[in-house]
Amino acid sequence: MLQTPDWVIGSEYLRANAPELIPFIESAGACTLKPEAPEKYFGTLVTGIISQQLPPEVSFEMVKKLERIVGSPITPAAVAAATDEALAACGITQQKVVYLKGFAEAVLNGTVTMDKFAEMTDSEITKQLTQIKGLGQWTVEMFLLLALCRTDVAPAADFIFQKRVKEIFNLSALPKRKQILELTEHWRPWRSLAVWYLWQQK
Repeated sequence: MLQTPDWVIGSEYLRANAPELIPFIESAGACTLKPEAPEKYFGTLVTGIISQQLPPEVSFEMVKKLERIVGSPITPAAVAAATDEALAACGITQQKVVYLKGFAEAVLNGTVTMDKFAEMTDSEITKQLTQIKGLGQWTVEMFLLLALCRTDVAPAADFIFQKRVKEIFNLSALPKRKQILELTEHWRPWRSLAVWYLWQQK
C-alpha cells in the first residue's frame, strides 16, 4: 500500500508560497485523500473508460452491472474472460468493450505494469496508460491524483480546475494546459493538493 503524503506539510507550503489559495485552504479543512489499494487500480481505470461522455449516475450503474458479471474488484483476467455480449449487456458501447478488452490484455501481457506503479514516475505511468485506447490524459491525471495520491498533478483538462484558475488569476477565458502549468508553477510540488482544495469550493 502506498503511503499517504503528508498533506499538512503541503498545506503549509501552499500557505507560504501561494497566498491566493489561503481562502480555499481555510474553507476546505484538512485534505482527506488517501491512496487506493493496488488491487483496485484496474477497476478504477475501467470506470474511467466506461464513464467518458456519460453522466456519473449512468456510468455508476454500468460499473455496478459489470461487477455483478466479473466480480469485485474488477480484474484484467475477468474482463478478458467475459464475452463481448456479457459486457455489452451492462450497457457498455461496442467501442468501449473493445477498449476494455484491449486494456485487460495490455495488463495481462505486461505492456501495462500496474504492480510497478509505486516505483514509477508520473510521466512513466502516463506514457504507459495513454497508449491504451480509451485512456486519455484527463482519466490518467485523475488516476494519478485520486488513486495514487501523486502530489504534483495539474489536471489541465478538468473543467472545475480550469474555472477556478480563471477566477483566481482574473483571466478573460478558460486557460489551456500550457497557461495553467505556467500560472501554477509556484504551487509545485503540491499542485494536487491545491487542486483538491479548489474542488472543495462550492
